[in-house]
Parts: sequence; C-alpha cells; structure tokens
Amino acid sequence: MSFDKETEQALIDISRETEKAHEEAQTFVRKLLKPTWEKRREIVKNIPNFWAQAVGSSPLFNMMTNAEDIQALESLVDLHVEHDDERPNYRKVIATFKKNDVFKNDVLIKEYIIGNDQDEILTKTTIEYHPGMEPSNKRKRDEDEEDFTLSFHEWFNDDMNRPGFFISEDIFPSAIDLFNGDSEDDMDGDDIELGSDDEEDDEEEEEEEEEEDEKPTKKSKSKK
Repeated sequence: MSFDKETEQALIDISRETEKAHEEAQTFVRKLLKPTWEKRREIVKNIPNFWAQAVGSSPLFNMMTNAEDIQALESLVDLHVEHDDERPNYRKVIATFKKNDVFKNDVLIKEYIIGNDQDEILTKTTIEYHPGMEPSNKRKRDEDEEDFTLSFHEWFNDDMNRPGFFISEDIFPSAIDLFNGDSEDDMDGDDIELGSDDEEDDEEEEEEEEEEDEKPTKKSKSKK
C-alpha cells in the first residue's frame, strides 16, 4: 500500500516517538526496581545454588548436557546487570563464580548495546580455562542451526550475543520465578539437575536404608 511522502514521514515520526517513549518507560521502571534488585542480591547470597538454579531453569539454558557447562553453572554465586540511563540499550552483565575445575576466572563480564537487528558487543572477558577444559570445536556451530546448544559461561567469551537479551531482560529480572519454577516461559524440557553424582548416590542409599527399616519383620513359625 502506497502513501504520499507527507503521510509516510508522519508514520516514521510516530514510530520514533513510540520507541523513545518505550525506552523512557523502561528506564523509569529500572530505576524503581534497582533498590529491589540490590535487596534481592543480598538475600539470595544465603540460598545455595540460587543463581545456578535460576539460570538452569531458563528455557534458554535448560537443555545443556555438557558436564563442563553444568559444573561451571554450579559454581555461579552471583549474577548482576548494570544499566546506563544515558544509554538506554546499554547492558553490563557480571557473573561471579566460586573456584571450579573448568576455568580460573572469578568474574566474567560482557558489555553490549542491544540493537534492533544485531547487538553491538563492547567488551567481553577472555576465559582462562584449566588445561584440557577448553570448549570442543564441535560447539562452534552456526547459531542459526536448530540443534545449536548454548553454554552460559562460554557466552561471555563469544562474539555472538544471541542470549544476551534474554539474560539481561528475562533471566535477571525474573530470577526468583525461575528459581521457584514459576516462569511463564518455562518449556517442557527438564531442568538441569544440579549436584554431584556422589550426592545422588548417598541420597539413594539413605532411601534404601529407610525402606529396609520400614519393612515388617516376618515371624518365624514355631515347631510343634
């Protein structure tokens, strides 16, 4: 459908005004939520595996099956996103990890600008892997492939930023819902199981012992 130039320009101006209004509204909401996020940050420090469970429950990462990915995720102790009021689309994602056997970094950081078509990566952390823990070349596949799998920690060192929007705009604000399994975006895929195999074996042994204790003892028949 064709329009005269005046009408076409008027529609373009309206679209720009709408986009600007959305950005201003989001900036205002973030200012209101900032004290709440800081309060949440302190509270969840006392909850074991809070961020690991929240990130692992996201549909974006709940299909990770790589042992190194899960081990790295289990060591995640804090996730924070910083914003800039002067640059509404600016994001700085900061992930803090405890000591682990996958990489040596305590903190992974990625800064980027959210774009309409493509994000602009400003800075990213170079991950220092422990010997033999570098990601396999098999993980380096085109992000448009249907079987493309995502790694949370590898994203910080990646040139692609596909997960960035969801980490800063979905996972971070909705962390409590994701931790509790209440996310509306939750898919049918199973959540990543956290915890070592040894812990699972110990739990199974305890359950078996409890079952044995609960079984009634059979009375022996007395000989006549």
